Parts: sequence; C-alpha cells; structure tokens
Amino acid sequence: MKKMLAAFGVAGLAVVGLAAPAQAAPPPSATMNHESYWEGLGYGDCEKMEFGDGVGSFTLPELPDGQQYTLLVLKAGSGEGANDLVLWPAPGTYMHSSDKDLSHVIYCVDEKLS
Repeated sequence: MKKMLAAFGVAGLAVVGLAAPAQAAPPPSATMNHESYWEGLGYGDCEKMEFGDGVGSFTLPELPDGQQYTLLVLKAGSGEGANDLVLWPAPGTYMHSSDKDLSHVIYCVDEKLS
C-alpha cells in the first residue's frame, strides 16, 4: 500500500511539473534589435530608427569631421536573415538584401581612427 501511495505522489508531482508554464528566454536575435546590444559590442554610440510600412531604403548622411559610421543594421522581416549587417558603411542609400521593407535600422557612430 505504501508503494502505491508513493507512486501516486511521484505521478502527481510529475503532472504538476508538466502543467507549470515554461520560462522561455527571448530568441538571441531579439537582443540584436536594441542599440544597447551593439554598443555593448564596442560599435560606439548607436541610434535606432523605426519605420512604418512602405520604407524600402535608408540613407546615411555625411558625418561631421572626426566621426565615422562603424555599423549599419537593416532589419526587414523576421527569423534568420532578418538583419543585414554592414560594417564600416559609407554615407549613402542602403536597402535590405531581401528587397523587403525595412522595419527599423540601427546605425552606430564612433570617433574616426587616424
């Protein structure tokens, strides 16, 4: 009888464990959608610009002397391949490699290296 009660107790704990909600961590790519992620990697000061529907390109303007772009992140769609990364981008117009509309861009600026 004691073995039977112990078996029911273990089975009951297993059911409770299965019923508890799982604590899901955010997908790794989600952190890439924040300026702080890129700043933490040493790309300088980063800014994020979000867009509504229908924005297919983004233009990086000229910077003041003594500054340079270190990174441009073009976000379009979701999942793998949603972020196009351009290291050391030059001022100019950029589009996502998928030709999808941009949902946001992050660009980073730092002091120009001599």
